[in-house]
This record gives sequence, structure tokens and C-alpha cells, in this order.
Amino acid sequence: MELILKPERVFYYFEEISKIPRESYKEKQISDYLVSFGKINNLEVYQDEKNNVVLRKKPFEGYEGHRGVILQGHMDMVCEKTEESLHDFGKDPIELKVEGNYLKAKDTTLGADNGIALAMAMAILEDKSLQHGPLEFLATTSEETDLGGALFLKEGILKGDLLINLDSEDEGVITVGSAGGIEIDISLPIKKEPLIAGKNYKIKILNLLGGHSGIEIDKNRGNANKILGEFLEILKEKTLIKLVDISGGSKDNAIPVSSEAIIFSEENIDEKIKEVVSEIKERYAKIESTLEVIPEIVETKFNESFSEKSFLRYLKVIKKIPTGVYTWMKEYKDVVESSDNLAIVKTEKLDVKIIVSLRSSDRAILEELKNKIFAILEENNANYELSNGYPEWKFKKESYLREVALKVYKDMYNKDMKVEVIHAGLECGAISQKYPNIDFISIGPNMKNVHTTRECLDIFSTERVYNYLVELLKEL
Repeated sequence: MELILKPERVFYYFEEISKIPRESYKEKQISDYLVSFGKINNLEVYQDEKNNVVLRKKPFEGYEGHRGVILQGHMDMVCEKTEESLHDFGKDPIELKVEGNYLKAKDTTLGADNGIALAMAMAILEDKSLQHGPLEFLATTSEETDLGGALFLKEGILKGDLLINLDSEDEGVITVGSAGGIEIDISLPIKKEPLIAGKNYKIKILNLLGGHSGIEIDKNRGNANKILGEFLEILKEKTLIKLVDISGGSKDNAIPVSSEAIIFSEENIDEKIKEVVSEIKERYAKIESTLEVIPEIVETKFNESFSEKSFLRYLKVIKKIPTGVYTWMKEYKDVVESSDNLAIVKTEKLDVKIIVSLRSSDRAILEELKNKIFAILEENNANYELSNGYPEWKFKKESYLREVALKVYKDMYNKDMKVEVIHAGLECGAISQKYPNIDFISIGPNMKNVHTTRECLDIFSTERVYNYLVELLKEL
């Protein structure tokens, strides 16, 4: 970068980090770079088999008796590039550029998520003038894929009991809890029966708002798999139809925006379909104004369909499985505590595969929701498996770190930080499994469009958050 950005040492280290490949599972180079940095700066260094790194700095003179603080971030980044880009993430440096108040990358992801945490921590660790107690920096691996580094971290490695995660993306927001999650992979057996002459129709549900199944689950948006189930149930009450094929959704962490079914009838049911299209669109007009329900004739001849029993069982399962917000937090009435997302449906030869993703910041409620779904599945003779999932970071009513962090921010900027519990995963949950007595918060500068080639980091926000972090360490 030709411009000198401030804090100068933060952006110096961010530029150095950006020269080093750090795709998930390929963090050896960046891990070794952090180890080398630690040795050059006379820090105590620890590196484990997963390439996690811990750097320890002695307290400032006179601060020896204070509680130990851990700064924490992850060293891997999401590697995306434009279709035209020839960038090789295995060897090429990220090409940085400044546009207005933002730092961006040329044709690739920037990697501010979470390279800026590394850069801030390194600037603090090398600065011998900063006042703070015993200080550690934990840099983890494969956060963007499976939280593998944080989950692998061994007991007894971390010495401090106050941890500041630097992986948040909104200045002025302090995150104090996050959801854990699991995935239920369902196999609903189906029997087939032969078809005779008749008409085939494809019913498409399209253009729903969708969104992230954690962050946007509170918006009460329509679920394409649910809506299609409702459509088929209403149509089935009006006329004789058979189900040939059904599918919907593409990602387990996204609210499905489209789904489609192929149905069969021995008669012409065009008018009945139009009636149901109108009924469904009217039902969802207030929450899904762009919803499209498109029926079309299918010329392909199909030899078999779901049996009547299999069709009815599918409709029953889809109708009964809850989707959306399950419970709200008692402490923060507008924050989701638990939810589930009926994410993916796909017809295969002998069964229908269904994926449901569950989230909760309270493990007991996650178990309750999981068992509720299990009961529905067992009642309908469905098979299911659980993913390993990821742990929650449970909100604590009392937190010394949170109270000090809120006070320092108010004193510095004369405004209150927003306190939030996010309905998505953070490494604090994984770390807390081995270190349950650590007091956690998460903060960070403003970023936009992370995980995309439009990712950008607010330069002035970075300076404010860094200055706040330095003052917070002094106060702690």
C-alpha cells in the first residue's frame, strides 16, 4: 500500500499477513510466521499439532498482579475470487487497495476476517510502552470450516481468564454469546407404484427472500419447502394427485428460497392448480411479496410415483417439523435463543433426504428441540443421523469483562455499546468447552461483504477499535 494508514503498525502487519497463503487447512506458513514474530519479540511461544499458536507477553511493570487477558482471532480466511481473476491462493499475495474509507482487495476476498485480529494483536504485542497485565494471543486454525483449531485446543494451555475475541464485524457492538448447532440428516423411506396415462405438472416455488438461517431466522420469512408442502396438501384435498418428485433448498445454513415438485393426475387439473396458486400467494402476501408460484405442464413421461401412503407420510413430516424461531432469550426479548431450519429436501431412488439445521445458545433447549423432531421422525418411521455440530457460547448474567468493556467504551466515545447474543457460531463456544471459567466478549471493526470479493474493512473504524482495545487492556 502506498498510503500510510493508521494505526501504522496494525496496517503494516495486515499487509505482511496478506502476503502469506492462509486458506483453511493450509495455515502452516502463517502459523510459522506468528511463531517467528513471537521469537523476534522475546515472547513465550506455543504451537500445537493443528498449527494453533499462543504468544505470551509479560505484564507492564507494576501490572504483574492483574488478571490475565487473552486476545483471540483465527488465522485462516475464506478464499474467493472473481471469475476473471488468475489469483492463486496457494502462493500469490492478496493485492490490497484503498477506496475512500475502505481497504479492499483486487478481485479476491480481503481476509480482514480475521486477519485484522492478527494485525491488531501483533501491534500490541510488539509495543513495550502499552500498559496491561499478563497478556496472551491465541491464533486458531480452520475457523471458517469446522472450528477445528479451537475445538482441538488442549486444556491448560491458556493462562488468562478474560478473553477478547476479535472476530466481530460491527464497531460499537459487544457480542456476549452465540448459538451452538447440529444438523439432522433424515432419510424418509418411500415406496413407488406404477403410473398410467395422465398429465404431469411441475410446481415451482420461487423468489422468496431467504437469508442466513441464523442471522435472518427472526425475520419470519417463508420457507420454500414448507410452502410447497402446504400447496400440495391443499391441492390434494381438492383433487386426486400423485407425487413423482420433490426437491428444495441448497445449503444447510440458508433459508430455502425455492423448491419444486412434479405431480401426476389422470385428469386435467389446471383450474384446481390456479385456485391453489391464488390461495398460497394470498396467504404469504404480507411476508413474501415477491413469492412466485409457477405451474407448468411436463411433457416427460414418468413410469412411477410415490405410493399414496408415502405421499401422505411425506406431507405429514414436512408439516410437523417446525421451522423458524423456537424460543426467544429471556434477558434480551428481541434475540433468538433457539431455532431450526428445514433446509434441504431431495428425492432419491428409495427415499427422500431431508436436512434440518438446529441452533441454540442454550444446550438444554437445543436438546428439547432435537427430541421434539426425533419424535416426529420416529412416529413416521424415518431414519436419521446427527452431525457433530458446534458448541454454544452461553450468555452469562454476570461478567466482569463485559461490564468493564461497556464502561471503557462509554467513557471514550460518550455512547453505549450495543450488547448482543448472535444466532450463529463463534470460536468462544468451542474454547469454552475446555475453558469453562473464562469470561468472554467479542468485538471488532466495521466490515462489509465478508466471504465475498466485495469484502472491505473500514479504515477509521479499525483505528477507533484498536485505540479502544488498548484502553480496555489498560483498564483491565
